Amino acid sequence: MKPPTFRNLVIAYTATPTGRDALNLGIAMARTSGAHLNLVTVLPEDNVYSAVYPADRGHMPIIQAKVRAWLEEAQASLPPEINSSIHTVSNSSDAAGLLSAAEQLGGSAIVLGGQGAGLLQRYRLGSTATTLLHSSPVPVVLAPGGYQNQDKLSWLTAMFGARPGAEAVIQYALQAAQTFDLPLRLVSLLFLDKERTDFLPEGMHAADLIAQVEQFGNRQLADQAADMVARKLASTVVATGKDVHDAVDQLTWMDHELVIFGSSRLASQQHIFLGATAAKILRHIPSPMMIIPAETN
Repeated sequence: MKPPTFRNLVIAYTATPTGRDALNLGIAMARTSGAHLNLVTVLPEDNVYSAVYPADRGHMPIIQAKVRAWLEEAQASLPPEINSSIHTVSNSSDAAGLLSAAEQLGGSAIVLGGQGAGLLQRYRLGSTATTLLHSSPVPVVLAPGGYQNQDKLSWLTAMFGARPGAEAVIQYALQAAQTFDLPLRLVSLLFLDKERTDFLPEGMHAADLIAQVEQFGNRQLADQAADMVARKLASTVVATGKDVHDAVDQLTWMDHELVIFGSSRLASQQHIFLGATAAKILRHIPSPMMIIPAETN
């Protein structure tokens, strides 16, 4: 597992509310870690295979100049202490363009806005986000619709279950909390059959979740988690319910929080694959979320 880093972020920027959500989250992460922000806009690729290819390509310099102006305006709006640069990438696919930019710029994560869905303005994934969440070799961070926070992150939450990938997300979250000096909440989701809901525990102690960390992770991770809990640097929650909505509904979401998920067991090595459970959870939380790649076996 590579040490967590937010040091060089690729911000998927467009002059839209979604682009602004991504920029706000990038600022919050930069204030947390001192990250450099790469503001990136993907331009339509100008070739005969592109759907936007015209007989007269004289419009391209106009588009490029307009996009450059939007990027410069966004960069000028950044707080003075934030280091940044602006970039354009040409590609027929926004997702492929962002992946190319991340590779060229050495990006440690890609940050983008998730389109607001309904009155709660949480997440609705477009085609770009969906592609990145099933292919990116670096973490992908999503801002919920209408995300306005630019202050330093104040909390990390790691969510895991009893499936492969739990060890990676637990390890990543523990290291990130220590690296960026942030309190950590370890959340284990436990789904019970309808027939067993009468036996749902009213509360589980830290020791119960630490035992789960050892079961789904390893003894070393459990010791680290126990030490952080003992020093009041971490808290533990076991969210139980008959389904995702029921379990997640028990949780209280904190201001300036970042929620970390692992990838599905279907992910290829060192790539992201958003699992079905994480996709369901995404529809019920108001906080930014990060999905990390699967660890090499």
